[in-house]
Amino acid sequence: MTTIDKEYRILPLHKRPDLIPDCCALLNSEWPRSETARLKFLNISCDEFPTCLVLIDKNDRVLGHCKISLISRLRHSCFIQSVIIDYQCRSQGLGSRLLRGAEGYVSKKGIKNVYLITKGQEVFYLKNGYKICDPFKASGINDVVYSNAAFTKAKLKEKSMQCSCGPPPPPMPNFQMPKFYDLGVITHRTHMVKKLS
Repeated sequence: MTTIDKEYRILPLHKRPDLIPDCCALLNSEWPRSETARLKFLNISCDEFPTCLVLIDKNDRVLGHCKISLISRLRHSCFIQSVIIDYQCRSQGLGSRLLRGAEGYVSKKGIKNVYLITKGQEVFYLKNGYKICDPFKASGINDVVYSNAAFTKAKLKEKSMQCSCGPPPPPMPNFQMPKFYDLGVITHRTHMVKKLS
C-alpha cells in the first residue's frame, strides 16, 4: 500500500476487492463497457502485474484508477493505461498524485521506464515529466504500435512483400502527410515515456 497523505491513499485494487464495483462504475463513466468485461479487466489485478491501483479518500470513496502491465519486449518497463479521476474531483491535482503513486509503486519493483499512450491528454502528461517517444509494442494492447523506427520499417517491408497489391494511389492535392507517414504508421495517439530515477 502506498500512502499519499491522511486524506488520500493509493493501493492495489486486489487488496480491497470490496472497491471493485465502485471502480467499475468510475471506469464505465468515461469508457462504457459491459459490466462483465469491466469486471474481468479489474479482477486480473495482482501483486506481480498487471496491477490496478486505486486512489481513495479517507472515506474509502474511489476517486481514481490506473492499470499497470509489464511490457515483455522492453526490459524494466511497464505500461500504464486506464488512468482516470472522478469527473467531480478533477483539476485538484489528484491525477498527478495518482501518477506519482503509480511511479513509486513500480519503482519499488525495479521498473525504470513507464510508458503510456494518450489521445488528447498530452499536456497533462508532459506536465508530469513524460516525454513523447517513438511508438512501442505493449503486449496485450489492441494497438498497432512498434518499438522503434527501424523495427517499423522492417515490419512494413516484410508486410509489403507478403501482399503486393500494386502501388498506392498518389496523394490528393494540397494534402499534408501525417507525422508518422514516413514510417508507414498513421496514428492519432501519442506515445509517451518517463524514465524513473
